[in-house]
Amino acid sequence: MERKCCGRGVVIDLMRFSVNVAVVFAAVLLFLPHFQAAEAPGGPGAASVWAPAAKDFLGTSISRASRVYFTGAEGIVTEVFYPTLDKVQNVDLQFLVMDVAGSWGADQAEERKQTQREVRPINRRAMAWQVATIANNSKWKITKRVFTDPDHNSLIQRVTFQTLESGKTIQDYRVYVLNNPAIDNSGGGENSAGADDDSETITSGDRTMLVASEPGKMAAALAVSLPWKMFDNQMMVSSGFVGQNDGWSDLFGGANDRTMDWHFDSCRGGNVAQIGWIDLGASAQSSISFDVVLSFGGDASAAMAAANATLDSDLTDVEKKYIAEWVAYTDGLDDQNGTADDQYYLAAMCLKTIQDKSNGAMIAGAGTPWGETNGDGNEGGYHLVWARDLFKFASALLAAGDTDSAEKAVDYLFNVQMQADGRFPQNSWVDGSEYWHGTQLDEVAMPIILAWKLHQVRPLNVDTLWPRIQKAADFVVKNGPQTGQERWEEMGGYSPSTIAAEIAGLVCAADLADAAGDPTSAVKYRKTADKWRNNVANWAFTTTGYHGDKQYYIRITENDDPNDDVQLTFGNGAGRHGERYIIDGGFLELVRMGVMSPNDWTILATLPEYDGILKQTIPGKGDAWFRYNYDGYGEQNNGGSYDTQNGRGRLWPIFTAERGIYEIERTGNAAAGKPYLNALKAFSSPVGFVPEQVWNKSATITGWETTTPARYEPGTATRSIQPLSWAMGEYINLVAAMNNGHGDAPAVVVQRYCSDKPQTTVAFTVDAETRLGESVYLVGSSPLLSEWVPQSAIKLSPKDYPAWSVTVSLPASTTFEYKYFKSDTAGGQPIWEGGGNRVFTTPSTGNMSREDVFR
Repeated sequence: MERKCCGRGVVIDLMRFSVNVAVVFAAVLLFLPHFQAAEAPGGPGAASVWAPAAKDFLGTSISRASRVYFTGAEGIVTEVFYPTLDKVQNVDLQFLVMDVAGSWGADQAEERKQTQREVRPINRRAMAWQVATIANNSKWKITKRVFTDPDHNSLIQRVTFQTLESGKTIQDYRVYVLNNPAIDNSGGGENSAGADDDSETITSGDRTMLVASEPGKMAAALAVSLPWKMFDNQMMVSSGFVGQNDGWSDLFGGANDRTMDWHFDSCRGGNVAQIGWIDLGASAQSSISFDVVLSFGGDASAAMAAANATLDSDLTDVEKKYIAEWVAYTDGLDDQNGTADDQYYLAAMCLKTIQDKSNGAMIAGAGTPWGETNGDGNEGGYHLVWARDLFKFASALLAAGDTDSAEKAVDYLFNVQMQADGRFPQNSWVDGSEYWHGTQLDEVAMPIILAWKLHQVRPLNVDTLWPRIQKAADFVVKNGPQTGQERWEEMGGYSPSTIAAEIAGLVCAADLADAAGDPTSAVKYRKTADKWRNNVANWAFTTTGYHGDKQYYIRITENDDPNDDVQLTFGNGAGRHGERYIIDGGFLELVRMGVMSPNDWTILATLPEYDGILKQTIPGKGDAWFRYNYDGYGEQNNGGSYDTQNGRGRLWPIFTAERGIYEIERTGNAAAGKPYLNALKAFSSPVGFVPEQVWNKSATITGWETTTPARYEPGTATRSIQPLSWAMGEYINLVAAMNNGHGDAPAVVVQRYCSDKPQTTVAFTVDAETRLGESVYLVGSSPLLSEWVPQSAIKLSPKDYPAWSVTVSLPASTTFEYKYFKSDTAGGQPIWEGGGNRVFTTPSTGNMSREDVFR
């Protein structure tokens, strides 16, 4: 039999546990009558794990005076972060409700196990929450109002306990508060910091608090507005080791006598938990209200001082202030010409909540995916900073009118996270310290794009920032277009999504170089961007694929040949496959970044394979897509948590938003985004959180069996994480695209590559005999044809030698000049064809061909 001890997902075998507890406490009995002791024995306790990542609520104050950030799942408070968003200090805080006879088991007593639950915002323009939980046995109800103190480092729960039994009063119940600290991002000392938690009972002023700390680290103080219950001259509070002598084990483990027998004043060096029996008094009323405060500080004194200051305040006024600050923030957002809905404002508030108040960093998510099966060894979870994700969040807030947050993000990226050589780490802690060590060139390019976007709204101090932007752009030029890892962080090579970001980043860098008075850099960046833009199809668009008509962008290719089908080992247990076999939606980033028209022939040619393999339509909800075929990042087919080898990636709502933005671009019709917005809403939680993944319909995808167990409903959130900050940002971007009639591609990129113009497909063929090692290239009078720069020329294919060919999309009704040249692979001097420039004009619609002979 298995059980989650203290609500923190610690799994123990109760049969083995009862024997161990009996041995330990037989010894205690000899010396400690009534199990009263100064310090709990039996450490360090069971291994700790994190809370579920599918959150019901989260928040923080707008005020910078408070550095407390909270989350909630299963109707209770879960991870609480302080003083930065990468430092978990508490894992779960809930209530246990017992009848005075002690006849209820844990399933009836434990707040998080009750399934009759409603979570709603107190005000739809504030991150303050009301959580109402009704016992499954319909005996009791707890209603909480959850928010933080804008002036102190305190989390507040204003609680009303109510009996639902006729003729019963509050005297007929026992209410306990049960808490599991995880000081300094560790519940039991198993992470890189290595320190264990301590817990003790301390009185400050007229309040007795349960205080958790790590030596030399942070401290947390749990206090209640009501007194603790006194029984047999003993204050009914205790600290213990999880799975050994914590409060939950006392009530329901071992003898399962459902009586609080153990009263330990302290518990040191392990995975600690706290319990306190709240004295509800002798009232004959059927309900009672009280406040629970969890406060933080650099040491126990500071944490307790914060708790006392908060409890001594008028908490009605504190709540009003908290809400008023959020309302003022949302009042300053762009309402998208009246089209912004409640979920749009919620998305903006979510992104504001996950921006650290110390330096502007923004974390990917306030939790650890599949947290209930991840321990301290996974200390980073998603509460780390990825430059890619931060670009997405800050861009969304910029679209929502929050320029200040975007400015803080730019400052963080270039002055905190960027390294001396211009590289951005794969991800980092809030202070910029590197966590994982991969190099992802989209993460180097995207901060440049964000800086350019901000510059269009609020001019940057270019003299100060340009040298740092220049370092990032030079790093891209030196190391691209291939990347150490693409956006899914598993593979290196030529990735359409990464190359799209690189091109856009370099074009934006060139524009900023002009503003900074650096024309030499501007020329270099544009030449490189044009070369990569004009050859990305040569590198990543196969014409000999496995699927459909065999012509489509592949997810990634090891080298610059998309047709050689190099066998690659894909991550997450996906195995070994030819690179032409694996596709994803990364090619749409070429459109999203303004690098290609939505009607570029290579984009249109890839959509049938992408949709045919990776798209599912969930009845009653809408369209969603898998990341790629053979994705292993998700729950196992039996519903078990992701385990690196047996998982199955599920559907990602971010692709629904991305597709909606693409369809607006493709059709020129803002209404084209509506079905995708409706689908995003349908995939969201009841309060409006968009998850990372939702369950799919069971299917076999190119031989990859992806089963959803019957207990899960397709289109509902998996246990990966909810909300995913990236997904919330994409909700904003889709609403903004529907309002603006176009996506958020940088205008300078769109203009350079005419990606917003009607397109014509032009097939170039030239007969040319070449020597071994030589290739034929095309240049012309537009950036789309390299602006006559040989280094940026388009390479033609020799598959029908001596005919060399390439097909490109060009703006309609436009006159171009062009020419061919030959060059060897060593990059020698080009051999130009003779005669003058060739000239043609594209038609207003349809396709055309140019059939030439090398002169």
